[in-house]
Amino acid sequence: MRCEACKKRRPLADATVRNGKVLGPCQGHRPWLGSFAQEPFCIRESTGLPEYNRLLVRSASNAYFSQVLSVISLPDSDAALQKAVNSVYEDFLKNITTLEQLALVKSLMSKVSTNLEGFSNEAVWQEIERRQNGQVNQHKSIKQVEIETLLSSAVQIGEDVPEGDFHARSRTLDNLQPAFSSRIERIVLVDRLREVIAQVGFTRFEAEMPDIDGELDISVRRAALDIETTWVPAIENRGEGVFIAFRKQAIEDWLKREAVKKRGRELSRGFDIWCARKGIDQEKEKVKFPGLQYTMLHSLSHLLIVAVSLECGYAASSIRERIYAGDTGYGILLYTGSSGSEGTLGGLVEVGKRIEYHLEVAIEQGRLCSNDPVCAQHRPDNEQEERFLHGSACHGCLLIAETSCERRNEFLDRALVVSTVEGFGAEFFPE
Repeated sequence: MRCEACKKRRPLADATVRNGKVLGPCQGHRPWLGSFAQEPFCIRESTGLPEYNRLLVRSASNAYFSQVLSVISLPDSDAALQKAVNSVYEDFLKNITTLEQLALVKSLMSKVSTNLEGFSNEAVWQEIERRQNGQVNQHKSIKQVEIETLLSSAVQIGEDVPEGDFHARSRTLDNLQPAFSSRIERIVLVDRLREVIAQVGFTRFEAEMPDIDGELDISVRRAALDIETTWVPAIENRGEGVFIAFRKQAIEDWLKREAVKKRGRELSRGFDIWCARKGIDQEKEKVKFPGLQYTMLHSLSHLLIVAVSLECGYAASSIRERIYAGDTGYGILLYTGSSGSEGTLGGLVEVGKRIEYHLEVAIEQGRLCSNDPVCAQHRPDNEQEERFLHGSACHGCLLIAETSCERRNEFLDRALVVSTVEGFGAEFFPE
């Protein structure tokens, strides 16, 4: 663009740069809430400095990103334990001081043993200690509650009734080959689940998502849906799924390998460059790399979705994922859901009965991409390609429909799952 008076020129692209100050500070106008919905100025909370306007082309794909929060209705594994302990605590358990005393009381009192049936002595003793010490129930993240339920010791979870929101059962692992049995801890067939998805706001320019624990990132400044939000729009889906839990020791041993650490440094450098390009201060905004565990499980999940969709009867775009990579445990939940009955046809449960076969297919498909060797040789810190959140990943191997992915096809690298033609040596599953 050029000034007619002084004839000076300036590229229009300068107006698209974050904090470029070309278009002046944001005045706080929110036209979607009405002409009266205006703040004095738009101030970034982390720095206390004003936000500056940026040029956004009207037809641009980044004009609007809805920010949604998804929760699966699972029975809290602690709720049943607390209810059982409540029924006998005052009469029999209040004065117990050791685990041995608890075992003795259970063996002598039929009411105690009946009410606490299905719970280990260790779990009951932890609940008694919590009560005796006056500790309140600690806050749990969304995914922590979910994985604790899926990893619970019960063979069957939830009420086996037609109108129930959740029902799951674990299957035997007797037929797993050694490469899988040493890495997989548990497989759960989820016959019925209920998912609630709520829109809590929207963003522009950059899509913001919940963190890897399923919680909303409070450092993100999103556009409000109303001046005083008292409710948000939400939908309810019902479906089915299959859950695979991985052994913590196997993943921890994998993380100790030098080749894995080297690949992790490359992925972390790519993430740092991406943050710098976006003007994100990692310390102030508390943004961090999700970790190799998450990236590996996320990549395996994408491979598995493609393999499973060939036989389960659902299109790949209708299968969704939830990745669990926290201190509680590691796992992948593949599920489908719809507002009608199409999400509960039983296809994923049947697939889960022979999921080891689909794992083999997924791993074999991940070894070679149609874009190799270019795909396998990609480095996330390569500033020319500008794919900083990808390792060995492209549309030929790992990128799937964004309706299926919980991270918008980011943080993917099949070199962490299987051996590629580049041979990094960082794969979780050996040849």
